[in-house]
Amino acid sequence: MYIPKQYSVKERAEIYAFLHGHPFGTIVTHDGDKPIATHVPIRFDEANGHLTTHIAKANPQWRTIEEQKVLVIFQGPDAYVSASWYGHEDVSTWNYQAVHVYGRATILNENELVEELAGLLHEHEGEREHAVRWDTLSEPIKRQMHGVVGFRIEITDMQATFKLSQNRNDMDHERIVSELEKQDEPIADVMRRHREL
Repeated sequence: MYIPKQYSVKERAEIYAFLHGHPFGTIVTHDGDKPIATHVPIRFDEANGHLTTHIAKANPQWRTIEEQKVLVIFQGPDAYVSASWYGHEDVSTWNYQAVHVYGRATILNENELVEELAGLLHEHEGEREHAVRWDTLSEPIKRQMHGVVGFRIEITDMQATFKLSQNRNDMDHERIVSELEKQDEPIADVMRRHREL
C-alpha cells in the first residue's frame, strides 16, 4: 500500500487497537486468473500474532488461501473533505483509516473451528441479557459449522495509514473537523482524538 510519510502509522499499540476496534475485514487472494475477495468477521490474537476467521465452504476462495500470501484489509471511517473548508485554495481530498495485514494461512481443524466460532460469539455477544453462547446452541445449529472453513493467518507484515488531515494547520484542521461533525461523520471524532495525541 502506498503510504505518504505524514499518514504512516508505525506504533504497534495504535495499530492493534485499530484491529480490535474494526473486526470486519476483506480477505484478498488470487485464483490464478484474477484477485478475489471475501468480507468476513475477523478475530485478532495480539499475543500470538495471528488472525482467525471463516468463510462459507461453498465459497471457492477457501481453496486458494493456503497456497499463497494472503492480504487482509481493515478499514475505519472515511469522509470526503471539501477544499472549501480550507483557509486557502487547494484540492479536495478524502480522509480515511486503513490497515493491510499480510500473512500465511492454514485451515483450522474441527476443534479449532469450534474454538474460533465460540470465541467470535463470546467477543460480540458480550454480556447481553440473552447472549448467544456456543455451549448453549442446539446440535442442529452447531452442525451448521460444517458449512464453513476456518483459517488462522500468521501475520508476517502490517501496514497502516491514517489520513486525518495531519498536513493541515490547526485552523484548517479545526474547520475540517467542525464541518465533518455537522455532517455526523464518525471520522471527525477520530481526527479530533488523533490531533490531541
